Amino acid sequence: MAGVEADRLPAGIDLRGSFRRWGLTERRQGSRGTCSAFTVAGALEFAVAKRQGHSTRLSVEFLNWAANKAGGDTADGGFFSDLWNGFVAHGICTEETMPYVPKFDPAAQPSVEALADAKTRLPLGLQLHWIKEWNVNTGLTDEHLASIKRTLAEGWPVCGGFRWPHQAKWVDGVLQMCASNAVYDGHSVLLVGYRDDTRQPGGGVFIFRNTAGLGRDGSMPYAYAKAFMNDAAWVDHANRNRQVTAARSRAGGENFPGRLLAP
Repeated sequence: MAGVEADRLPAGIDLRGSFRRWGLTERRQGSRGTCSAFTVAGALEFAVAKRQGHSTRLSVEFLNWAANKAGGDTADGGFFSDLWNGFVAHGICTEETMPYVPKFDPAAQPSVEALADAKTRLPLGLQLHWIKEWNVNTGLTDEHLASIKRTLAEGWPVCGGFRWPHQAKWVDGVLQMCASNAVYDGHSVLLVGYRDDTRQPGGGVFIFRNTAGLGRDGSMPYAYAKAFMNDAAWVDHANRNRQVTAARSRAGGENFPGRLLAP
């Protein structure tokens, strides 16, 4: 990925301002195991907003159906790869056209209107990039971590799948480190920023959107991600390079989307 060198990264960046500006507010998954579907849908919404210049709330329910349809499954939730395959095969419709429901119904089918609307997003040229493909036995390398930070600095949220604490502990909104025998596989969140901080394990924290529980934003130490991040991917669109080049030209050099954070 062409972009910002590691030694030129800002000390922190927060994309939540862009989410709010486009009306992409926090969401909740309820009691269903659809964290990965919400995470991928969030990345798709952000990429669509950047591609079109305006936001559209997209259907997690449809994406869940599409992943099952493409994979011949009837599960509630899935891997990032399954969800992406569903999008490639069927697209994704608006939330209004196929709303999320509290209880999963494997027999539910999208309407003709939803199927047609979903196809309209396929020509946008959205594309998935892997930073780390799924492996429950390994965390992140230094290169993986630097690539995640670089992607965020260039203005793109990152889908993250994690081994997650059985009993999560938080201090000032930061997920605390735990032993390897105290986590399960797994939970997905959307990384939307980072902040370098020498007081935190690993030297900083990733900021994330979390659809579980109350759906509140949180953060986790770099060391937690290095130990327990199973996979990492991000979504952009085919026209991004032209847009980035034009923005940098106007700015007279490097530009960092989002709100820069002080160290």
